[in-house]
Amino acid sequence: MSMLGIVGNLIVIMVLFQRRHTCRSTDALIGALAVADFFTSVFMVPLPRSLKVPGTWLGNVYCKVVYTSMLMWVSVDASIFTLTLIPIERYIAIAHPLHFKRLVTRQRVGKVVAVTWMFAFMTNVFLLFVAGAKGDKCSEAFQSRLSQIISGSMLFFAKFLTPAGIMLVAQALTALVLHRQSRRKLGEDSHNHKSSPSAKHLVARKRVLKILFLVIAVFLISWTPTQTAYFLYNLRVLPKSYLYSPLNSAFIVLAFCNSCANPVIYAIRNPEFRKAIGEFFKLTTSTSGRTALFSEKVTNHTESAICNVHV
Repeated sequence: MSMLGIVGNLIVIMVLFQRRHTCRSTDALIGALAVADFFTSVFMVPLPRSLKVPGTWLGNVYCKVVYTSMLMWVSVDASIFTLTLIPIERYIAIAHPLHFKRLVTRQRVGKVVAVTWMFAFMTNVFLLFVAGAKGDKCSEAFQSRLSQIISGSMLFFAKFLTPAGIMLVAQALTALVLHRQSRRKLGEDSHNHKSSPSAKHLVARKRVLKILFLVIAVFLISWTPTQTAYFLYNLRVLPKSYLYSPLNSAFIVLAFCNSCANPVIYAIRNPEFRKAIGEFFKLTTSTSGRTALFSEKVTNHTESAICNVHV
């Protein structure tokens, strides 16, 4: 699974990098998501565990960073937070197309992605305090039951419940806007609505929404079991033995399937992405005819700027 995630996300990164000159905000976010999933997959590769740890500062660093898989969890949270940004960006593009190009730029997207990585590190900094070397072994322990409950609750809301809620609300609002636009355009183009440019743009937008819905659905299916179970563990509803149970292992495997699922979704649902992969492996050097894979090209019409989504 780790190798599938590494190879799949690396292909997404390289394909988008090859088209970086035509890349726009959504492509940049998809690329940032692929980078986070790539590092998650890299850190998922199992490392041999030390049976004995020296009681030195180096042993403490090992316990706090390597034993806790801190870097992997930072990458996981960066992936979740980046995924949260994508439906927000799509809502702005569809609900406010006139202001979208001015408000959402690649430079601003880059800054926001950097902030998500900083926030991802902050949500995992607690591992530096709960883990350490005791005797000749690594251990993790909260100072008190209350601190475990508070930390577990904050992490559950910050790392899962809030991002999931934002994704679902943004998707619902975007679907509502598209529904209203569709009804309005059908009324305006009642005689030839299926072949009109406005109707074609609406169809393209709906395809984008379907892909995003699928990506978010896979995320929720993958992460809800383990996040909920870990939350219940921190509340002491589940016993300590849960952490070492086959059920926890199964939930974790399901969760990390999400890191290699997105490239498969893009390949299945996006014909332009499949074409781009073919061009990449043919080592085509010409940039003529290349367009953004997931973003939009804004064109002016008599009423407003309508997004031409290449998906």
